[in-house]
Amino acid sequence: MKTYRYPCTGNITLKGFGEFLEKEIGEPRRNIRLFADELSYKLGCRYITLTNSGSSANLVAALALAEKCRNAGRPLEAVASAFTFPTTISSLLLAGFDVHLIDVERDGFNMDLNRLEQYSGKFSVIAVTHFLGFPCDMKRICRFAIENDCFVLQDACETFNTIGLFPKDQYYKWGDITTLSFYHPHHLSSYGGGAVICQDKEDYIRCDSIAHWGRACKCHIDESLCTNPDGPAHQFTYERPGVNVEMSELNACFGRWQLMGWRFSEERRRENYQLLYDKLSDNPNLKIWRADIDEPSRFVFPIKLLNGMNVMDAWELLSPKGVEIRTLMGGATCRQPAYKNKLSYGSQDEAIAMADTTFFVGIHHTLSAKNVLAVAKIINDTFR
Repeated sequence: MKTYRYPCTGNITLKGFGEFLEKEIGEPRRNIRLFADELSYKLGCRYITLTNSGSSANLVAALALAEKCRNAGRPLEAVASAFTFPTTISSLLLAGFDVHLIDVERDGFNMDLNRLEQYSGKFSVIAVTHFLGFPCDMKRICRFAIENDCFVLQDACETFNTIGLFPKDQYYKWGDITTLSFYHPHHLSSYGGGAVICQDKEDYIRCDSIAHWGRACKCHIDESLCTNPDGPAHQFTYERPGVNVEMSELNACFGRWQLMGWRFSEERRRENYQLLYDKLSDNPNLKIWRADIDEPSRFVFPIKLLNGMNVMDAWELLSPKGVEIRTLMGGATCRQPAYKNKLSYGSQDEAIAMADTTFFVGIHHTLSAKNVLAVAKIINDTFR
C-alpha cells in the first residue's frame, strides 16, 4: 500500500492510556457497562447496546427491524440511499430485506427526499445514512415514515457528534434505531466498536438479545422482566436467532478514555475543516461544502472537480505529491459487484455523477494544522 506524506488520519495518541487501563480494568464487563452509561449521559438517551463495530451495530439493527416487521405482518421491504456504507446494505440483505436504492440529491450526499416521497406505502423500513457527516432532514423523513407506517433506521456511524452532543440536533431522537461506529477514523474511537441506540425499552431488549446470542435472560436489564427459570441453564436459553457481537472490555475502556477528551477532538476537526474551506473556497475549478464553525463537524472534507477531470485523474495528480484521497466510500452502491442482481433501483444518475467527480481528504483531529494547510496548497496549485 502506498505511503502518503499527508494521510487522511494520523495516529491517536496513547499517552496516559496505560495508567487509565491499569486503574479501570477489573471485573468482567465493568468497562462495557460504564462506557454505555457514560455515552447515555453524554447523548441524553437511555437505551444503548455496545457492539464490536459499527457494521455489527447495523446488523443488529437490521435483524431487530426484520423481527418487528414480521411481528407486525409487514413485508421485508426497505429503501436506502444510493450512497451508504456497504454493511448498511449487507445487513439489510442478510436480515432478509428486499432493498431498493433511491438516488441522492443533486450535488449532495443524502437521499433525495422528493424521490423517496414518490414511493408512498411501498416500504416497511427507511434506512437513512448521514453520509460523510452531512445530516439528513430527519423531520421530513420521519413525517413521511409516520404517514406511511414505516420504521426508520439511522446509520449515524459518520455522524456521532450530530446525534446528541449538540442539543439543537438530537438526531437520535428521530426514527426507531440509530447506529454508531467508534472505528479509528471516526469522531470517537474505541479502536473498534459501535453502538445501537433505541428509542424505547422493547426495541432495546430486542437488540440486546440479538447482540448476545439471542439470549432470553433479562436480569441484567430488569429482573422483573426475566421469566427464565432458575438453574444452570438460566443464561443459556435463547428466544431468537442471534449473534455474538458485544464490544470487548479493552475497547470499552479505550472508548471511555477517548470520550473524556472528545470536546477537544471535535474542536480540532472543525478547525481543520474550516482551514480547508477558507483556502479552497475561491478556486473556480472546485466545489466544496460550507460547514459553519458552530455546527458539528463533518466526517471528512469532500471536493468536487468542476474542470472535467474525474477522481482517477485527481488520484494520479495528487498521489505523487503525497496527498491521500478517497472515493465516496466506493461510490454509487449500484455499481458495486457485491450487489449485482441483489438490489432494485431506478435512476442513479446523480450518485454516479458525484462518485465520478468527487473525492475527500481528511480532517481528523490527529492531523496538524500545518499538514492540513499543506494539503490545501497542493490541491489549489494542482487544480487552479
